[in-house]
Amino acid sequence: MTEQHAMADIVIVGAGLVGLPLAQVLAAQGRQVVLLDAQGPVLSGDEGESEDAAWQLRQRCTAVSLGTQRWFARHGLWSALAEDAAAIRQVVVSHKGYFGTTRLRAAEMGVDALGHVLNNQHLVSALQPLLAQSTVDHRTSSSVVAVRHHEDSVDVLLEGGDRVRGRLLIAADGVGSVVRESAGIGTRQVDYQQAAVLSMLQLEDAHDDVAHERFTDSGPLALLPRKGPYMNVVDCIETEQQEPIRALDDAAYLARLQSRFGFRLGRFAAVGPRLVLPLVRIEATAQTASRTLLLGNAVRLLHPVGGQGYNLAMRDVESLLQLLAQQGDGDPGDPDLLSAFVAARRADQQHVVRFTDTLARGFRGKASLPGHVRSAALLGLDMVSPLRRRFAARTMGLFS
Repeated sequence: MTEQHAMADIVIVGAGLVGLPLAQVLAAQGRQVVLLDAQGPVLSGDEGESEDAAWQLRQRCTAVSLGTQRWFARHGLWSALAEDAAAIRQVVVSHKGYFGTTRLRAAEMGVDALGHVLNNQHLVSALQPLLAQSTVDHRTSSSVVAVRHHEDSVDVLLEGGDRVRGRLLIAADGVGSVVRESAGIGTRQVDYQQAAVLSMLQLEDAHDDVAHERFTDSGPLALLPRKGPYMNVVDCIETEQQEPIRALDDAAYLARLQSRFGFRLGRFAAVGPRLVLPLVRIEATAQTASRTLLLGNAVRLLHPVGGQGYNLAMRDVESLLQLLAQQGDGDPGDPDLLSAFVAARRADQQHVVRFTDTLARGFRGKASLPGHVRSAALLGLDMVSPLRRRFAARTMGLFS
């Protein structure tokens, strides 16, 4: 793999939450893997950072389902992540202003935790050192400028003139994927007319490992437990509220957040810097092209309600690995393999898109009658144990 134009089995573009663990597992299965990372090495910890910078590092998080956590554990990666992981042992789903509530409990499902919350930067920085113990050819500061497709290979052209060749190209380079664009794959977009305010909340009391998904007039409000008296906040708002909320100081925003959520968690003590992002669903018109496969946000960006996006992406990863393992030493870019992958993943992907769309659109608005109907649905779900267990199993990623 030291020769500039040597043929790799698989070239992965993007060393983030999807590409990084995928590269390590592919290498462990005996594949020759080149991992192209546009960034330099990610530093862990908050040493030397200002207080605001430390809060900002912690505010981007991912809710990892039990199914995803078990995938990391099976491949020997969870031990590197466990120290930062905050367990979710109960999820409370409620509707502001109404009585309906659904509670999903780990104990009822016979598991220790329904899932875990991980800091995005910690996930990457904790897994990066493991690359040195693998056969992955990890190339940092390697930005892709173009892709050339051939019958038996793909050439990836990098800034500075270098070229990497592989039999299969995997795009894990995010929503603005250069690989997707180079492959001529378009996108479809749905604008939810919402934005998400991401922040870190400090509580006066303990959260007791309980995550909250609270539906409000302007959209869902999620509070996810972190280590200590902290919770990550995903506060969905109407588009026109973005600038007024940006203009609030911390005390005013904290008061607003307390009013929207209520006092189920006691009084809120402090809130960190806010990041406001528009909420759109972006889907690629195809997941594959010639010797090319899109994964993660390169193929699909979902509304954050229910925390389904990353876990869906990791089920895509698991399916790909299974197909490659069944293939043995065959060509990983074989069109038949890519077609089999698309067929195997279609139903799950479509279901999750419908599920998140229903939650994002259905539990929003000020009309009284729909509000009572939605409340009754939550209350009914909480009262019928088989339905609640089925709902919990899907959110945990425990289904075939």
